[in-house]
Amino acid sequence: MSKISKASLLFSGLFAVAVVVIRLILGGWAPLMWIPLGLSLALFVFAVARDWRLMLEFLTLRTTKHGMNMGALILTMLTFLVAVNFLAVSREKKWDWTSEGLNSLSEQSVKAVENLKVDTDIVLLYRKAENDETTRRQITDVASLYMNASPKVHLKVYNALERPDLAQKYEYTAGPFALYLVQNGVPGTSADRHMKVDQISEEEITRTFLRFAREKKKIVYFIAGHDEHDLTLTGQDSISQFKADLEVSYEVKKLELFKDPKVPEDADLVVVAGPRGTYLAPEIEALRNFAKRGGHLLLMLDPDAKHGLAGVTKTFGIEYQNNYVLDPRAEIPGAGNIAALGTDFSKTSDATKSFRSGFTVFLIASGLKKAPDAGQNIALDEIVRTDERPIATDRLAMDTTVRVPGPHTLGMQAKGMLEGSEKEFNVIVLGDSDFVRDNLYENNLNRDLAMNAVATLANDADLVTIRPKAPKGTKLAMTDTQTMVFLLGFLIPLPIIMFFTSGVLWWRRKSA
Repeated sequence: MSKISKASLLFSGLFAVAVVVIRLILGGWAPLMWIPLGLSLALFVFAVARDWRLMLEFLTLRTTKHGMNMGALILTMLTFLVAVNFLAVSREKKWDWTSEGLNSLSEQSVKAVENLKVDTDIVLLYRKAENDETTRRQITDVASLYMNASPKVHLKVYNALERPDLAQKYEYTAGPFALYLVQNGVPGTSADRHMKVDQISEEEITRTFLRFAREKKKIVYFIAGHDEHDLTLTGQDSISQFKADLEVSYEVKKLELFKDPKVPEDADLVVVAGPRGTYLAPEIEALRNFAKRGGHLLLMLDPDAKHGLAGVTKTFGIEYQNNYVLDPRAEIPGAGNIAALGTDFSKTSDATKSFRSGFTVFLIASGLKKAPDAGQNIALDEIVRTDERPIATDRLAMDTTVRVPGPHTLGMQAKGMLEGSEKEFNVIVLGDSDFVRDNLYENNLNRDLAMNAVATLANDADLVTIRPKAPKGTKLAMTDTQTMVFLLGFLIPLPIIMFFTSGVLWWRRKSA
């Protein structure tokens, strides 16, 4: 090949490399890049046209063919690797192989961010002197899941000491860090919106996203005046945790029907939580009238109380049996077997269809069943049931002769229309109220059942509880004999065998 052809090929390659380097630096294509690209092509065509016979002869050589085959394989592999890397950068896709779903969002969280109408920032403010790298990494990992689910979600991290304007704007005054959701340019408003996230968890972040989508909170009324669970108390026997969870997404109010027997028009849900005293006739009529208006009710009733609401549940086709369901496996220290475990859950009710495993713990619970005279316009669903182990008795005594074997229904949902009604009611009746007390609320599925029941009745399917994800360690337990067999039979011989095998292969190739 002539010197001028060699020089043309050399400069053609240099110009081609220059095009690639300039594009990487600029991050895109520029009109001036057509000049080196055109020169590269022109020089290449000139070299081929000048010495095409010599090149053709070179390409027909046997050694050239073998070399080109190897070159083609190398080029193919490089092209494949470049394509894989390009797709990985431009179209990120992750697979979560953990059984607990630790590295992916729940379906509810994905829907929450997919429905965002404006860009939303996950803003982390921290103080440099108190900065915890572990916490920052945890926030970054969680935020990346939301950013992968929606291009409208962004993570922004600021040092509050360097940005006192943001600390003042978001009212960040204490703690090593604070996390906020911030929406800029909200339609119909002149100011940005921000809301603090109380905990670094998918559950709390998703709830905050969902609250952003609401213009106002729905109202949940708790009936008072019959020795129900007091919303103002705290402690193990109170329902303060249940109330705190509700106040994240709802406005919780007290309703005293004995003063004015009428449910307010703004009520989205009425809750009866463990009354001990008897309801008056006007109060019972007020609950029925609320249901006729298409109202939604959550009735948590205890069998050892004279509340007089069995007639109300029967209105909705549910017979409150006023007995005691006892499980021999659920012993309460100092009290004996006075609890019942709900282990079977409805797959059709929004309140329980997400339950895959676990159980609920009810304390002194009554069984429920379909009333014999239930209306044909009422659809009933047994949402919580026990297995066959528990028994139902008529009184809490060792000498009781009534022992009805399980399974027993502890929770039922009723939908339908009452006579003279134009709207459909929605009611959930649970045979116990103690399961929402602070000492039982966090027990397995108790919290999920309570919050899901409220979300279902308030027509907030998007607020169904997301259970916190916790890694489950897998333990490998081996005896001393099994350990020795593993070491001597596998762990130690394997590298030795691989070493000698590679040596034999190397010697055979050298001697070939």
